[in-house]
Amino acid sequence: MTLGDDTTWRDRILRSRRVGVLVVAVLLAVGGIGYVLYAGSSGSSGAEADRWSRSVAEPAPLQVLGGERRPGFPSVQRIEHDGLVFTVTVAPALPGRNLVRVDALPLEGHEHEAADEELTVEVDGGAAPVEPTKRPGSDGLWAVVDLPSGNPTVLVAHGPEHRIPVMLETGSTGSADALWAGPDGPECLQAATAAVLAGGKAPTSCPASSLRGSDRAGLTSIVTTLASRGVEEIALSADSSPRSAAASRLVRRLAAAEGVRVVPPSARPGRRSALVVVAGWQPAAERLAAVAGLPVEKQALRSDGVWLAPWLLSPGVVDSTTGAVIPLDFDIRDEAAQRYSQTLAKYFPEQAPTGSAYLAWRRAREGANARGESAFYAASRAAYMPAEPGHSSHETTVSWFPGGTVTRISLPTG
Repeated sequence: MTLGDDTTWRDRILRSRRVGVLVVAVLLAVGGIGYVLYAGSSGSSGAEADRWSRSVAEPAPLQVLGGERRPGFPSVQRIEHDGLVFTVTVAPALPGRNLVRVDALPLEGHEHEAADEELTVEVDGGAAPVEPTKRPGSDGLWAVVDLPSGNPTVLVAHGPEHRIPVMLETGSTGSADALWAGPDGPECLQAATAAVLAGGKAPTSCPASSLRGSDRAGLTSIVTTLASRGVEEIALSADSSPRSAAASRLVRRLAAAEGVRVVPPSARPGRRSALVVVAGWQPAAERLAAVAGLPVEKQALRSDGVWLAPWLLSPGVVDSTTGAVIPLDFDIRDEAAQRYSQTLAKYFPEQAPTGSAYLAWRRAREGANARGESAFYAASRAAYMPAEPGHSSHETTVSWFPGGTVTRISLPTG
């Protein structure tokens, strides 16, 4: 059974009410994912606070649902505290720099919301607290912490008098990949948790660590399609990640074979040109938003539009531009894609679905070779066409892009 098969778990969590320290255990067999539900607060300071801080770092009999905390396994812990439901995710849970995602939703019947400026994250006994912040291209609040080996505890502070312990197991061997702490970290984390959500194993690498075969196919279809349309130059936006570097080399090689020039995004647009983005979520969103924020007369408008790499199907990226074309081997209205988005909404209501996370979820359920029919889609968070009988394909009815559209615009591409 996967998490998606239990329809009452989240409701039970949101209805629970306790004062003081509460441990709620609901047995879910998910092949290894662990949710720790723990609520506690420290209403004092000085020596008493120091004693409390030291005490939460000691091994405690917290109930880990679906399995024990394990090194290299994303730790997702949900905590009801001070009228809020906190979801804290720490990954990859190995010694070194780890990424922490913090989400907070008010409990049913509560209007209290966590102010971003009140939240801090630290490792008990470690460096000074850091403030979790938003990142372009993704939702949620993010912080990077340095975890020691063994059994560290991450403390999430909600105001000066409330601290939540998140206990971890990082082991004594291995180390965190640098990609987790960098701009690609949110994609790494969401893909890892999606795989576990589907009942699979936690991925051992980030999507940005290599260029997958399906990504190569999508990029190839972009270049060959642009060349067939008479495009004379491609403005290529990339970054330094292994995946983006490989994608950049591929695009340049294919473009050269087609007689198409490749120029930097800052180059003055030629007569027929297109922008192709192969960077990760954060740099892609930052650069697209920077251009969109300029006066129209100063924007580098390209005749054949914006084309996104397959992994850039993220609301945070699509929000950064007025519209783009993206090659996908799935439709967000497919039964499997809808099941993923509905499962995500049930257990991670703070998170928006993304293409990378869905593919990790699909691989965990259907195998590494799972593929769908490839085609081009127009992606925009603004649905210009109203929902009318016979035109439902122009507006999303699932939670991928509420009010927006990801619409198929081509025949199969391969």
